Amino acid sequence: MRAEITASIMCADLLNLEKDIKALEKAGVDYFHYDIMDGHFVPNMTLGLETICEIQKRVNVRSDFHLLVNNPEEIIPLLDAGENDLVSFHYQATEDIEKCIELIHELGAKAGIVLDVKDSYELLEPYIEKIEFVNLMMITPGFAGQPLVDGMIEKIMETRKWLDSHKKNNIKIMVDGNVNYERARLMHKLGGDILVAGSSSLFKGDMTFEESLKTFAEYTQHKALY
Repeated sequence: MRAEITASIMCADLLNLEKDIKALEKAGVDYFHYDIMDGHFVPNMTLGLETICEIQKRVNVRSDFHLLVNNPEEIIPLLDAGENDLVSFHYQATEDIEKCIELIHELGAKAGIVLDVKDSYELLEPYIEKIEFVNLMMITPGFAGQPLVDGMIEKIMETRKWLDSHKKNNIKIMVDGNVNYERARLMHKLGGDILVAGSSSLFKGDMTFEESLKTFAEYTQHKALY
């Protein structure tokens, strides 16, 4: 089975956003990846909730909310998310991880914990009975176009093996950061189920969205390496 592709909307042409989102919907992207930032947890701010809500009104694409905010429990209830959507928050951003998971499930959405580059997958252990996915950052979060951090691709396989050893092969792995086509092939082989496509691929401008998604599909038709 191919990897699912979630389009990083912060990398779209913001002056022609409606054109891009409708073209992505027509091309058949799996999710829209919304990076919600507060300017404190990371030193950047991108799309606001009102803009995201307007996007959701105009297209029928599943939503993938990535909360890069302090105290995500304050933001989660404001999201327009349901049973087909994903919501993830950073491990360090809250003092009540279980409360955040509970709030996401109250929306009907799937809950995920984001692990930064220095975070061990073993931090997930108290929560693996309650989450549906984990988001592995390949870069330091906050800005698009950053280089891949050394050792992160191997972390995908290590996390997958660790989850499987706990009989949690149902927990999906999202891979976020510097996902180009060649890396997508390996990332998927090593256990990445959902790939965040941004300025390194989908929005690079060298292909149409249809061509880009077709390339991802061709590159990720692989079984795991182990």
